[in-house]
Amino acid sequence: MTKTLPLGKENLIYEEIEELRKSFSVTVFPSGKVIFKTPNKASPDERKTFLLKKKEWIKKQQAYFSQFHSRQQSYTSGSDILYLGRHYQLIVARKTPERVAFAANKIVVYSVKPVQGLMERFLYKRAEVVFKERLNFCLKFFPELGSLQVRFSIRKMAKRWGSFQKNGLIFLNPELIKAPKRCIDYVIFHELCHHRYKCHSKEFFELLAQKCPNYQALKTELELKVLGV
Repeated sequence: MTKTLPLGKENLIYEEIEELRKSFSVTVFPSGKVIFKTPNKASPDERKTFLLKKKEWIKKQQAYFSQFHSRQQSYTSGSDILYLGRHYQLIVARKTPERVAFAANKIVVYSVKPVQGLMERFLYKRAEVVFKERLNFCLKFFPELGSLQVRFSIRKMAKRWGSFQKNGLIFLNPELIKAPKRCIDYVIFHELCHHRYKCHSKEFFELLAQKCPNYQALKTELELKVLGV
Protein backbone atom coordinates (compact mmCIF):
# COMPACT_ATOMS: atom_id res chain seq x y z
CA MET A 1 0.00 0.00 0.00
CA THR A 2 1.39 3.40 -0.99
CA LYS A 3 1.36 5.96 1.81
CA THR A 4 2.56 9.51 2.44
CA LEU A 5 4.22 10.83 5.59
CA PRO A 6 4.36 14.66 5.88
CA LEU A 7 7.88 15.87 6.69
CA GLY A 8 7.62 19.64 6.90
CA LYS A 9 7.91 21.06 3.38
CA GLU A 10 8.45 17.60 1.94
CA ASN A 11 6.47 14.40 1.95
CA LEU A 12 7.86 10.91 2.24
CA ILE A 13 6.10 8.63 -0.21
CA TYR A 14 6.62 4.97 0.54
CA GLU A 15 5.12 1.55 0.05
CA GLU A 16 4.14 -0.15 3.29
CA ILE A 17 4.14 -3.91 3.52
CA GLU A 18 2.79 -5.73 6.59
CA GLU A 19 4.46 -9.03 7.42
CA LEU A 20 4.67 -11.60 10.18
CA ARG A 21 7.87 -10.13 11.57
CA LYS A 22 9.17 -8.66 14.82
CA SER A 23 11.14 -5.68 13.55
CA PHE A 24 10.79 -2.79 11.10
CA SER A 25 12.77 -2.53 7.88
CA VAL A 26 13.27 0.30 5.38
CA THR A 27 14.87 -0.15 1.98
CA VAL A 28 15.65 2.65 -0.48
CA PHE A 29 16.01 1.46 -4.06
CA PRO A 30 18.14 3.12 -6.78
CA SER A 31 14.96 4.54 -8.29
CA GLY A 32 14.36 6.39 -5.02
CA LYS A 33 11.43 4.16 -4.12
CA VAL A 34 11.05 3.43 -0.40
CA ILE A 35 9.78 0.08 0.87
CA PHE A 36 8.73 0.01 4.53
CA LYS A 37 8.19 -3.45 6.00
CA THR A 38 6.38 -3.48 9.30
CA PRO A 39 5.13 -6.07 11.79
CA ASN A 40 1.45 -6.54 11.17
CA LYS A 41 0.73 -5.95 14.86
CA ALA A 42 2.59 -2.63 15.05
CA SER A 43 0.44 0.40 15.88
CA PRO A 44 0.24 3.46 13.60
CA ASP A 45 2.22 5.50 16.14
CA GLU A 46 4.98 2.90 16.30
CA ARG A 47 5.24 2.88 12.53
CA LYS A 48 5.33 6.66 12.30
CA THR A 49 7.95 6.90 15.06
CA PHE A 50 10.23 4.46 13.29
CA LEU A 51 9.97 6.29 9.96
CA LEU A 52 10.67 9.64 11.61
CA LYS A 53 13.83 8.21 13.14
CA LYS A 54 14.93 6.98 9.72
CA LYS A 55 14.00 10.08 7.73
CA GLU A 56 17.53 11.54 7.54
CA TRP A 57 18.95 8.20 6.44
CA ILE A 58 16.23 7.87 3.81
CA LYS A 59 16.95 11.38 2.49
CA LYS A 60 20.66 10.63 2.35
CA GLN A 61 20.09 7.43 0.39
CA GLN A 62 17.75 9.12 -2.05
CA ALA A 63 20.20 11.99 -2.53
CA TYR A 64 22.98 9.51 -3.19
CA PHE A 65 21.04 7.78 -5.94
CA SER A 66 19.71 10.99 -7.46
CA GLN A 67 23.21 12.43 -7.75
CA PHE A 68 24.81 9.27 -9.07
CA HIS A 69 25.48 10.87 -12.41
CA SER A 70 28.46 13.09 -11.86
CA ARG A 71 28.46 16.50 -13.45
CA GLN A 72 28.62 16.54 -17.25
CA GLN A 73 32.21 16.07 -18.29
CA SER A 74 33.72 18.81 -20.42
CA TYR A 75 36.42 17.96 -22.95
CA THR A 76 37.57 21.46 -23.84
CA SER A 77 41.16 22.50 -23.29
CA GLY A 78 41.71 23.37 -19.64
CA SER A 79 38.95 21.04 -18.37
CA ASP A 80 39.45 18.89 -15.30
CA ILE A 81 39.71 15.14 -15.87
CA LEU A 82 39.45 12.77 -12.91
CA TYR A 83 41.45 9.57 -13.42
CA LEU A 84 42.27 6.98 -10.75
CA GLY A 85 41.59 9.48 -8.00
CA ARG A 86 43.80 12.24 -9.39
CA HIS A 87 42.83 15.44 -11.17
CA TYR A 88 44.45 16.16 -14.53
CA GLN A 89 44.19 19.24 -16.69
CA LEU A 90 43.11 18.45 -20.23
CA ILE A 91 45.26 20.04 -22.90
CA VAL A 92 44.02 19.88 -26.49
CA ALA A 93 46.75 20.16 -29.13
CA ARG A 94 45.43 20.60 -32.67
CA LYS A 95 47.96 18.26 -34.22
CA THR A 96 48.12 14.87 -35.87
CA PRO A 97 48.40 11.95 -35.54
CA GLU A 98 45.60 11.45 -33.02
CA ARG A 99 46.77 10.22 -29.64
CA VAL A 100 46.45 10.74 -25.90
CA ALA A 101 49.42 11.13 -23.58
CA PHE A 102 50.10 11.87 -19.92
CA ALA A 103 52.43 14.73 -19.06
CA ALA A 104 52.93 15.32 -15.31
CA ASN A 105 49.52 16.49 -14.06
CA LYS A 106 48.11 16.92 -17.55
CA ILE A 107 46.45 14.75 -20.16
CA VAL A 108 47.36 15.93 -23.64
CA VAL A 109 45.08 15.06 -26.55
CA TYR A 110 46.43 15.48 -30.05
CA SER A 111 43.62 15.83 -32.56
CA VAL A 112 42.29 18.25 -35.15
CA LYS A 113 38.77 16.89 -34.56
CA PRO A 114 36.47 17.18 -31.52
CA VAL A 115 38.22 15.22 -28.76
CA GLN A 116 35.31 13.84 -26.74
CA GLY A 117 35.10 10.54 -28.60
CA LEU A 118 38.85 10.06 -28.53
CA MET A 119 39.01 10.71 -24.78
CA GLU A 120 36.08 8.44 -24.01
CA ARG A 121 37.67 5.61 -25.99
CA PHE A 122 40.97 6.21 -24.22
CA LEU A 123 39.37 6.08 -20.77
CA TYR A 124 37.40 2.96 -21.71
CA LYS A 125 40.58 1.16 -22.80
CA ARG A 126 42.32 2.24 -19.60
CA ALA A 127 39.35 0.89 -17.63
CA GLU A 128 39.71 -2.49 -19.36
CA VAL A 129 43.36 -2.70 -18.31
CA VAL A 130 42.93 -1.40 -14.76
CA PHE A 131 39.78 -3.40 -13.97
CA LYS A 132 41.44 -6.63 -15.11
CA GLU A 133 44.45 -5.90 -12.91
CA ARG A 134 42.28 -5.15 -9.87
CA LEU A 135 40.03 -8.18 -10.39
CA ASN A 136 43.06 -10.47 -10.48
CA PHE A 137 44.31 -8.87 -7.28
CA CYS A 138 40.98 -9.21 -5.46
CA LEU A 139 40.47 -12.82 -6.51
CA LYS A 140 43.51 -13.79 -4.42
CA PHE A 141 41.35 -13.14 -1.36
CA PHE A 142 38.62 -15.54 -2.54
CA PRO A 143 40.19 -19.02 -2.78
CA GLU A 144 36.76 -20.44 -1.95
CA LEU A 145 35.56 -19.53 -5.44
CA GLY A 146 37.55 -22.49 -6.68
CA SER A 147 37.12 -23.23 -10.35
CA LEU A 148 34.50 -20.54 -10.96
CA GLN A 149 35.71 -18.49 -13.89
CA VAL A 150 35.16 -14.95 -12.66
CA ARG A 151 35.42 -12.31 -15.35
CA PHE A 152 34.22 -8.77 -15.87
CA SER A 153 32.52 -6.66 -18.46
CA ILE A 154 32.18 -2.88 -18.55
CA ARG A 155 28.62 -1.60 -18.60
CA LYS A 156 27.18 1.85 -18.05
CA MET A 157 24.80 1.70 -15.11
CA ALA A 158 22.73 4.63 -13.97
CA LYS A 159 22.52 3.70 -10.30
CA ARG A 160 25.20 1.13 -9.49
CA TRP A 161 28.95 0.71 -9.38
CA GLY A 162 28.83 -2.99 -10.15
CA SER A 163 26.68 -6.08 -10.46
CA PHE A 164 27.44 -9.76 -9.89
CA GLN A 165 25.87 -12.42 -12.09
CA LYS A 166 25.49 -16.00 -10.87
CA ASN A 167 27.63 -17.30 -13.74
CA GLY A 168 30.65 -15.42 -12.39
CA LEU A 169 30.36 -12.36 -14.61
CA ILE A 170 30.84 -9.00 -12.90
CA PHE A 171 29.62 -5.81 -14.56
CA LEU A 172 31.65 -2.74 -13.63
CA ASN A 173 30.62 0.84 -14.22
CA PRO A 174 33.11 2.70 -16.47
CA GLU A 175 32.83 5.69 -14.09
CA LEU A 176 35.01 3.68 -11.69
CA ILE A 177 38.09 4.61 -13.73
CA LYS A 178 37.81 7.98 -11.98
CA ALA A 179 38.30 6.37 -8.57
CA PRO A 180 41.53 5.37 -6.79
CA LYS A 181 42.47 1.73 -7.23
CA ARG A 182 41.65 1.00 -3.58
CA CYS A 183 38.07 2.12 -4.22
CA ILE A 184 37.84 -0.02 -7.36
CA ASP A 185 39.01 -2.92 -5.20
CA TYR A 186 36.23 -2.19 -2.71
CA VAL A 187 33.59 -2.43 -5.45
CA ILE A 188 35.05 -5.72 -6.73
CA PHE A 189 35.26 -7.15 -3.19
CA HIS A 190 31.62 -6.13 -2.71
CA GLU A 191 30.50 -7.88 -5.90
CA LEU A 192 32.55 -11.02 -5.20
CA CYS A 193 30.84 -11.35 -1.81
CA HIS A 194 27.56 -11.61 -3.70
CA HIS A 195 28.69 -15.01 -4.95
CA ARG A 196 27.88 -16.30 -1.47
CA TYR A 197 25.16 -13.91 -0.33
CA LYS A 198 22.75 -12.51 -2.92
CA CYS A 199 21.30 -9.76 -0.73
CA HIS A 200 22.82 -7.26 1.67
CA SER A 201 22.25 -9.30 4.77
CA LYS A 202 24.16 -9.15 8.04
CA GLU A 203 26.16 -12.15 6.88
CA PHE A 204 27.02 -10.38 3.63
CA PHE A 205 28.54 -7.40 5.41
CA GLU A 206 30.40 -9.67 7.83
CA LEU A 207 32.02 -11.40 4.86
CA LEU A 208 32.79 -8.07 3.20
CA ALA A 209 34.44 -6.87 6.41
CA GLN A 210 36.64 -9.96 6.40
CA LYS A 211 37.74 -9.45 2.82
CA CYS A 212 37.93 -5.64 2.93
CA PRO A 213 38.15 -4.45 6.56
CA ASN A 214 38.00 -0.72 5.70
CA TYR A 215 35.15 -1.03 3.20
CA GLN A 216 33.02 1.63 4.89
CA ALA A 217 35.76 4.27 4.60
CA LEU A 218 36.39 3.27 0.98
CA LYS A 219 32.70 3.52 0.14
CA THR A 220 32.63 7.04 1.56
CA GLU A 221 35.82 7.99 -0.30
CA LEU A 222 34.38 6.67 -3.56
CA GLU A 223 31.21 8.72 -3.20
CA LEU A 224 33.08 11.87 -2.18
CA LYS A 225 35.71 11.72 -4.91
CA VAL A 226 33.61 10.58 -7.85
CA LEU A 227 30.13 11.80 -6.99
CA GLY A 228 30.98 14.70 -4.73
CA VAL A 229 28.21 13.74 -2.29
